[in-house]
Amino acid sequence: MASLLVLIQMRCPSLYGALLCLMLGSAAQADALDRARIASIAGSERLRVFTYGKLLETGSAPRAVVVQVKRNMVSQGFYFEPGANRVIATEAWAAPILSYDGNINGGALQDSFTFNGFVFEADPAFRAKSGVVMGLAAGAVARLAWANGRYVEGRLRGEAVWSPEHSIGRSNAELALCSRNHVTGWTFLDLCQTASVVERELGSNTSQKTALAMTQLFQTTAGYHEVSAEVAQAQYDTGHQPSVTLSWGAVWNHAATKLSLTKAAPINGETALNSRIAADVQWLWDGRPVGVGLWHQRASGGAFLGTPRTDMATGISFSYQLRPGLTAQLGYMTNHSSVDFFDYAQASLNVRFDALRW
Repeated sequence: MASLLVLIQMRCPSLYGALLCLMLGSAAQADALDRARIASIAGSERLRVFTYGKLLETGSAPRAVVVQVKRNMVSQGFYFEPGANRVIATEAWAAPILSYDGNINGGALQDSFTFNGFVFEADPAFRAKSGVVMGLAAGAVARLAWANGRYVEGRLRGEAVWSPEHSIGRSNAELALCSRNHVTGWTFLDLCQTASVVERELGSNTSQKTALAMTQLFQTTAGYHEVSAEVAQAQYDTGHQPSVTLSWGAVWNHAATKLSLTKAAPINGETALNSRIAADVQWLWDGRPVGVGLWHQRASGGAFLGTPRTDMATGISFSYQLRPGLTAQLGYMTNHSSVDFFDYAQASLNVRFDALRW
């Protein structure tokens, strides 16, 4: 304690200044500890490393945090030297799936619609089928460093589920190849190419996306922040669509938040995403992660039986960790369309299990 007081007096010569510095130092340590606990449930790997690094700066980080920061830094290409092993991270994982799906087969969500005074009913074979689905999700990731803080990352993810009630299934898969690059300080530049496919009973959809994103992390008095700007070009079965997304993630003393805004160009003759806003907040309740998400989007550009179509969709979700390794997520969304046939409301329930990793 005597050596600590000497250090404080060197930085704050007066007695009043010494007491003030001691209080500020204690407050800074408390803030860093609180934010480190919240960072463990934040979605961004870089934001977690930034938060843990700030805890290290206070000199009060537990050894487990020191080890974790070093491991995370290595897995992001830092400390890499020419001639060293280029494979800096590999992982495979698998997790069971149990959920309620409101549209397993990709069918029409409305049974009927009215047009010019006539009532039309959808063919039962093409109506949406809902029910409980069970299955498996699995994936793998590999990272190869080529310079300090710069690496190439490959990710593969897929899932397949089955409905015992309807004896049908659905599946999807996604492959991503990214170049992730540390620029300077806490600034990063990423280039990603993603391809995905969704298979359902009534058809399949494929898409590709090329995205370039600039990310900056920084600190304010109230919290730690990660802001990014992404420009992307997507290729769907219906055409090309460029878009711009701005996002802001933050770790505060008692919560982690994320806000994103997307603006997309129209696809000629198709009803496609026009704009989207999404907000999420996560916190710890009695030591267990809790999350609430809200989103709203607008889609336009197509027509149905000659009527221009514009859709406004809104959704909310709530997640809670029932016990370690098991999380329940409830969701509800509505879609209001200029064409009555596309009006619907849908509820969802997912039970998420922590993945087995190796």
